[in-house]
Amino acid sequence: MAEIMDVSRYQGTIDWEKVKASGKVDGVIIRAMGNSATGRPSAPYTDPQFSRNYSECKRLGIPCGVYGYFKAVNREQADRELAYFKKLLTGRSFELPVAVDIEDEVQKPLGKAALTDLTAYMLSTVESWGVYALLYTGLWFGNTFLYMGGAALKPYDVWLAAYRTKKPAPGWPFGMWQYTSKAHIPGVVDAIPGKVTNVDMSHAYKDYAGIISKKGLTRLREGK
Repeated sequence: MAEIMDVSRYQGTIDWEKVKASGKVDGVIIRAMGNSATGRPSAPYTDPQFSRNYSECKRLGIPCGVYGYFKAVNREQADRELAYFKKLLTGRSFELPVAVDIEDEVQKPLGKAALTDLTAYMLSTVESWGVYALLYTGLWFGNTFLYMGGAALKPYDVWLAAYRTKKPAPGWPFGMWQYTSKAHIPGVVDAIPGKVTNVDMSHAYKDYAGIISKKGLTRLREGK
């Protein structure tokens, strides 16, 4: 079981040398695409720490993947977000999955069926690029607003957020469990001067780096 950290601009300027030396992190999933405030219409942007975080992981040989925060409520918005996200991935390689983060207030009114179909569309599009697509969502959000384990989402692996000490048993499979948002990791905990900086940590139950390497899913396919 691997320990995976996920980071964004909210962790500040991370000392990646300290992260690696700590021995507490086996891989990192980096936020590439942020979005507007919770409940506001979609307005994707590039996480200001993405380029540096990615470059540092590559320099130090820390396996990494990426995620984007998706707020689309229809296909047109989804296509815009996907196009933006794809540009950020182009020319880069990833040892870990490429995650589609679905959890926003603005998506709740769609209803289960519509949001499930839209989520499956976004995941299938990411998968068509030639990378390992992963759905990120919370336990309550997934159970309430998505048909988790249903036919539309069954083909896709899940990264489940549920902050507790005991492994969740939601009745549908997941490959990663984000179990805390308050980990203290050297190089992160003091990344923002005068502040104790928490970070998310997850258990990975699959050998993602091995699977992705074996299947050749490390980068976007040309022409896709």
